[in-house]
Parts: sequence; structure tokens; C-alpha cells
Amino acid sequence: MGVGVRLRRAIRLVLALAVCTAAGLTPQSARADEVRMSIDEARGAAARALMAGQADLALVLAEGVLLGAPGDAQALMMKSRALRALGRPQEAAGAARQAFGQSVDERSRFFAALLMAQARSTGGQPGAAQLWLRRAAQIAPDEQLRAAAVRDFRHVRSQTPWRLSLDMSVEPSDNLNGAPKTNSFTFGGLPFVNPTAVPLSGERFVFGADYLRRVPLSESRRLNLGASVEMQRVRFSSDARDKVPGLRNGDYRQDALALSLGYEARGAEGAWLGKSQLSLSRHWRAGTPYADAARLDLSYGRMLTPGLTGTARFAYETEQRLDVGLRDNQTREVGVTLTRRFGKAAVGLDVQVTDTASESRLVARESARAAVSYGLGKPVRGMLPRLTLAWEVTDYDQAPASFWVTPRRDEELSVSLNVLLPEFDYYGFAPEIGVSFRDRSSNYTIYETRGTDLRLGLKSVF
Repeated sequence: MGVGVRLRRAIRLVLALAVCTAAGLTPQSARADEVRMSIDEARGAAARALMAGQADLALVLAEGVLLGAPGDAQALMMKSRALRALGRPQEAAGAARQAFGQSVDERSRFFAALLMAQARSTGGQPGAAQLWLRRAAQIAPDEQLRAAAVRDFRHVRSQTPWRLSLDMSVEPSDNLNGAPKTNSFTFGGLPFVNPTAVPLSGERFVFGADYLRRVPLSESRRLNLGASVEMQRVRFSSDARDKVPGLRNGDYRQDALALSLGYEARGAEGAWLGKSQLSLSRHWRAGTPYADAARLDLSYGRMLTPGLTGTARFAYETEQRLDVGLRDNQTREVGVTLTRRFGKAAVGLDVQVTDTASESRLVARESARAAVSYGLGKPVRGMLPRLTLAWEVTDYDQAPASFWVTPRRDEELSVSLNVLLPEFDYYGFAPEIGVSFRDRSSNYTIYETRGTDLRLGLKSVF
């Protein structure tokens, strides 16, 4: 007897058992009255069984189809759905993965990816589910199916108790070291020149990771447990190395590690939102511990009128310097932010006042900052720009030296433009290009500086 004949008989027996199971018959009666179904008819029967909530029958029918057509993508997807409905998510994921590998067109691969995400989510793996939903959005054959994958992604993320955010960027700069505009200055009536205080060009590489664990206390209150790390590396250009012989990239390396505990309370229908957070952090420079800091942030925001929201905030931070104890400091910040929305566009105004107390004349200061921003919520020619203009005035408590009778005063203007390119996203991450310019003037030329930075990074668009 040929293999094909035996296989067809096996399929018929499986289908007969499936049908008699649904009808409440015995296997003997099924053999007496053999049920014949083609593979296409079996697929249709499996689909109808799934729609009717008969997962057991659908699973048997799907497996029967797979006996006659091993690797059939549609049967594998129906098998995955049935196994998930039966509370067997690991097996459902295995069937979905097989379906994804056997699919030959984008539409089938899209639905297989969705099934994989559903199985992972049911199996308690929301992180893996989000990755598969990003893959589904990437390969979606049309915008409607892509929107469905994005919607499912946001739902899974909202139900996930933890969140991981990554920040990766490359930032070319013409003044990596924040050098003054000129390296010559007058001190005590005598001219001086610092040959190393010159702007150095190159690139800054930034990697950051934030992990947040949310612990619900009620429908409107929750705790947030967080951990974050940030690493900055620089690579100076050959021109910079020519200006300063012996210049080392590692001398400008920066690292930070922070732990946080936060509390959030939300009003009915999101009318207001209150936050508090205590964070502890350690900072390194050139691989050496530089400072330890403790910070308390409080904020309260609410809708003032339709389309207008306001947020008030207060922060207190104490920093213990591990390099120079004299520069230990305590900082208080008070700020207000107003955001007005016009359709999908938004205009923001942010005002902040800061007071830093320290025994060091180079650290103790008061500053006031105002910033205006405008951002579009809908892409224009594939671009989503955001423009920010800021002005800051800083007054130091005392002059840098006792015989300098005029206290130091700095004024800084900064302009930044960030452009997101959402149409060029890959797995939900789109390139973001930013350019910023800052110009700080001072009554002491040694503190005047100017620089332009370019930022190339990635941002999640959903």
C-alpha cells in the first residue's frame, strides 16, 4: 500500500473521529459510516469550529489537515488559536512560529506574527509579545492592519507591569569640552593664555536604559520602582588631537546609575495627575566616582481649560562631591509648564527658578530659565518637527576670587530643532535628527562659550 493512500486514510479517520466527537458518536459508528472531507473542507470546518468556540474540535481538524499537508500555514495558525483557547500557550507559540516560517506572503506572515504575540502574552511573556507586535507592524501589508498591530502593542504595553526604554544617539559637536570662546583673558590686569582651553570637535555617543516597574495600589494610584543607567563616550577628531597633544577620549567618559521610588495618583477621568519621586544616583567621570546625589521631585498637573494643561513642580537635590568636598551643594527648583494644544500641534511655555547653595564660589548660584516650544503632532512631508527656544540668566553668589568685586553673571541663549521621520521607521523605531545651538555670554570672558551639536538617534513612534 502506497504512502499517499495510507496518509489519506489516516486523515479520513482523524476527521471522522473529530466529526463524531462533535456529534456525540462512538468511534465504531464513525468507522461504520466513514466521513470523507477534502483538505480545503477540513480547513473550513476548523475555522467554523473556532468561530463557534469549539477549540477541541478545531484542534483535531487542524491536525488532520497537517497530516495531509504538512507545513500548511493556515492549519498551523488555526492550531495555534485552538491551543491558546485551550490554555496551552507554549504549544500555541510553537505552532505560530511554524506558521510564520511556512508563510509565503506578507499577509499570512502578519497574522502568524499576531498569533505569536497573543500566545506570548497569554503565556506571561509581555516583552516577547511586544517584540512580535513590532514585527507584525513592520510587515503589515496595509495601513489598516498596521494600525491594528499598533493598537494591540499599546494595549499589551498598558497591561505590562514593567517598561524598558532605551536611548541611543550619536552627537557630533564642534565644542565637546565646552571650552570658552577665547582662551585669552585678563587676570589682575595681566593677560593670560590657556593653550588647552580651546573648542575640541568630535562625536559624543550616548546610551541610556530606563527600567520601570509599576505596582498598582488601586485604580487611580500606583508605585513606580525604577532603575536607570547612562553612558557617554566621546571620540575627538584629528583636528582636536592636533590642538591638544596627548588628548585622550577616556578622560571625558561619563557614567551614571540611578535607583528611584515614585508614587502616582490620578483624578477621575484623568482630570489631574500628582507625582512624587525619590531617586539616588552615583556619577563617574573618566571611570572615577565623581558625585553621589539624592533628589526629590514633586509635581501636580491638571487640565485648566479644554486644550490647556498646566503643571507645577518642585525639586530638591543634594549632591556630595567625591572629587572636591568644598563643592558639595544643595539645589532647589520651582517650575511651571503650560501646554496649549491646537488640534495635533502644541505650544509649550516652561519657566523655572533654581537656587544652588554651596561653600564653593564656582557652584553657589541662582538662575532663572524660560523656554518656549512648538511641536507638530501630524507629519508634514514625512517630518515631525519640534522647535525650542530658551533663555537662561545665572547669577553667582560671589566673584571667582576675593579681589574681583563684580559677581559673575552669565546669560545663555539656546535654540534646538528636533525632526522625527516617522515614515522611515523600522520595527516602530524612527530616526530623529536634532540640531542645537547655545551661546553663553558672561561678564568674565573665561566663562563665555558657544557650540553647535548635531544629534542622530532613534525614537519609538508607538
